[in-house]
Amino acid sequence: MLGIFPEPERVSGEVTYIVLCYDSASQFPVPLPHKRIRTYTMSLLTNTKLKYYRDSETSTQYQSYVALPPVNEAALNVIAADQAIALTQLEMPERYQAAFLRRYVMLLALGQLMQNYGFEPCHAGTVTAAEDSQQGALILGSSGSGKTTLSIGCAAQGCGILGDDLVMLRTNKENGEIGAFAISHEVSIRTGSLGLMPTLSFLQDVPADHRDKRYCTIEQVRTGAARMQTCIRLLLFPSLTTASHSTITPLSKASTFQALVEECLSRKTFSQQTQEQLFTFLSTLADQAAGYRLEIARGTNDGPDIVRSLFAGGRTL
Repeated sequence: MLGIFPEPERVSGEVTYIVLCYDSASQFPVPLPHKRIRTYTMSLLTNTKLKYYRDSETSTQYQSYVALPPVNEAALNVIAADQAIALTQLEMPERYQAAFLRRYVMLLALGQLMQNYGFEPCHAGTVTAAEDSQQGALILGSSGSGKTTLSIGCAAQGCGILGDDLVMLRTNKENGEIGAFAISHEVSIRTGSLGLMPTLSFLQDVPADHRDKRYCTIEQVRTGAARMQTCIRLLLFPSLTTASHSTITPLSKASTFQALVEECLSRKTFSQQTQEQLFTFLSTLADQAAGYRLEIARGTNDGPDIVRSLFAGGRTL
């Protein structure tokens, strides 16, 4: 799963990640503790219920996945972040959709472990300028907003890409700027968007999941498109419209911050932190990057041209 990433020049630290598989969830060697506190429950894009708990006596966190055949069976992530250890326990892994297992179980556990090193998982796409991989745009939006199609469209037309819906964010201790880091080089696209990108016609023969998503690697989108990290210079908030062409509207710093809070805080995109820490993080991001509302016209592929114009210093199109 992580074989696409090169060996680092310097190792900053190590984590231990264990995956165990069983015929029944009743066999899990580390069950939910009796003294536990449920922190919140969320519904994944697959409609699978994911329940978050913490041990009332220790700092151990638990992520419990409710079985939803044929997408997934029961699973339980046990994360002791202070010890840099995570355990994933799976019931009948052969019955899982492979993309679900990678994206929503394994990468989620790994993302939690990376918090020890200042990383925060963020549900967003991230692309870079074609000529400068350190000029990045964070693309934030809910499922169906056009986030993935825009990200992949930019990559197909010359931009770099870190991911279409999951990246890690971290503050640079030297200059205080927030950067984005790739955690997976797998992307997905719906059938309706394939016609907008002829280079991805090969995906027509790839089986789609229940959400009509087809998966491929970034290198299959365009050779050389994959990027590992970037500095965030643009914050894009896309939505789909029935207009004949796409339009973009610049946001004030206050409106950008509000949009970030709506996308990141209310949707629990980031892991749980204190209100003060999270607001400070989002405030820094709003000050650092220019914000834009991007209304994408359905059935068109002019969004990538707008993004490339923004990278080049273009005005509202």
